[in-house]
Amino acid sequence: MVKPQKTTTNLRKLPSRERSVRSLERQHPSRSPRERILIVCSVEARDYFQEMVDYLQLNSRVMIKSTTATTPIEQVEEALEISRQADPHRRLFALLDQREPVDILPIEGESSFVKARHLASHHDLPGNRIFRLILTAPGFPLWLLLHFDEVQFSEFPPEEWSNRVAEKLEKFLSGGLRSGINPGLFDKTHEYLELAIKRGQRRIMVKSASPVPSTEIHELIIYLLKLHERSSRTSPRT
Repeated sequence: MVKPQKTTTNLRKLPSRERSVRSLERQHPSRSPRERILIVCSVEARDYFQEMVDYLQLNSRVMIKSTTATTPIEQVEEALEISRQADPHRRLFALLDQREPVDILPIEGESSFVKARHLASHHDLPGNRIFRLILTAPGFPLWLLLHFDEVQFSEFPPEEWSNRVAEKLEKFLSGGLRSGINPGLFDKTHEYLELAIKRGQRRIMVKSASPVPSTEIHELIIYLLKLHERSSRTSPRT
């Protein structure tokens, strides 16, 4: 297994794992809907985000739900339904995977993601909830790979991206990524989080006439880190 070079992270004030659950409950006995967010992601990404939320002590602020939908439109529809049935919250983030060329390349003038974005922007969720889509092409494994390596797959057609990412990820994560539960992902990758964020930001800035692998997950991660910082400033000391 290839071990990447460590970088100095700037993740200040991350909590100690020794903090007790009882202590956390005393700090945040309840939250109003305006302070809570819901993240809907794929099953394979659920453990990563739940572990991150646990690590940042945001359990009372952030809810994680998973979806088995496979296309962007189905993912948006299921995220909307999950949001309607979930506890009150102010913000909804839905992670959309573009694993197939049909999800990325235009069909009759629009890609599947463009249609999904239109559906999300015209949602009928109660309480003026803010609905934000987080796009990744080809999918969540790309975000994991950015912790360890730059991604240079633009010379390959979109239908090969998923396999290329999976093959490369296996060099850094023993056994790669399973389609179901994946415990320990955040623990295995968080020391390279700052590097992944920077690589994700660079990928978004790539200008190309043809599709390139990219992700917006770093934007959600930055939001969670800022939420943790605000919570740390306002929480009473124990």
